[in-house]
Amino acid sequence: MEPLFDRHELQKILERGLLTGKWSTLQFNKKGRDVILPSPGFLAENPQFQEMDFRDMNAFRKHHG
Repeated sequence: MEPLFDRHELQKILERGLLTGKWSTLQFNKKGRDVILPSPGFLAENPQFQEMDFRDMNAFRKHHG
């Protein structure tokens, strides 16, 4: 069975969710078999996400009221 999203698409979903405070990298990968990490370019621009358990709660409050 073909996966719904390829790794690149999952990486983009992860990165958008990190920027809006929906999850941390650790939370995003909690139930997955294959670990998805942010791209090197994303991490260079957003070094706070190098910590896998960092969740931007300020961004979450801003985007989710």
